Amino acid sequence: MVGQQMPFQFTVLSSSDPHTFKDGQIISTFNKCGFFFCRRGNVEVSLEDKLFQIKPGDVYIYMASTLVHLLHKSEDAEGIMVEVDLDYIIPIVNRVINVENQLFMRKHPCISLSDKQRIHLEYLLDNLQERIGAEDVLEVNLQQQRLTLELIKSMGQTFCYEILNMYFANQPMQPLPQNKKDVIFQNFMLALFRLYRKERDVAYYAKMQHITPRYFSTIIKEKSGNSALQWIVQMVITEAKQLLEGSDLSIKEIANQLNFPTQSFFGNILNHLKNIHLNIL
Repeated sequence: MVGQQMPFQFTVLSSSDPHTFKDGQIISTFNKCGFFFCRRGNVEVSLEDKLFQIKPGDVYIYMASTLVHLLHKSEDAEGIMVEVDLDYIIPIVNRVINVENQLFMRKHPCISLSDKQRIHLEYLLDNLQERIGAEDVLEVNLQQQRLTLELIKSMGQTFCYEILNMYFANQPMQPLPQNKKDVIFQNFMLALFRLYRKERDVAYYAKMQHITPRYFSTIIKEKSGNSALQWIVQMVITEAKQLLEGSDLSIKEIANQLNFPTQSFFGNILNHLKNIHLNIL
């Protein structure tokens, strides 16, 4: 089925189904980017202890490795959440936005759309969902399936650019050219998302890009404001928090999933990482 192979997933928040999202739960997925478009009602969320009130016509964009908690939603709240796989979205974003702008979006995730933008976004969402739904019910050969998959991915790419265009229309920023240091940071983040469960040594990621750990750390700090170690620590802590709060996994199962040898070692390392994270901020 075409829909099952898509790099993006849709979740509808409906007032007729109040159990889709519950107050207090984590609504973001650790290893995906996403956005929530509010159609009716009001939604309150928190990101890193900062509160955001989302009202009709607002779009809330979240980056990977962030925990977005749903604090409260009104009884009439309706909207749609779209989550996107990292391997799909990161190359799209990196073509048009430099590191500084990406980090700005991470800290300023919410925009209010104009009526014209809202109508256009509704049209794009409906069109993409309808195309996926229509193709899923058709009996087609393998070649047609492959072509259709690429066609819908292309539609999704256009949709992503439209969202970015709306964001920067509401948050005008000076475009900055990408340079070699941007590429080093972007390559680091790509590698980190894929390997952080096994590789947590800064030197490992520096070696991947054929530069010294010291110079590598200097670049990461310069481009992002955080050191390479901080990014690694944040990645581990954030997923650990999500698994502890949002899954039924035991401590032992989480330790195994995060590639720690024992449950007690996982607990000790997590406390140690938290202390490191606080000390280097």
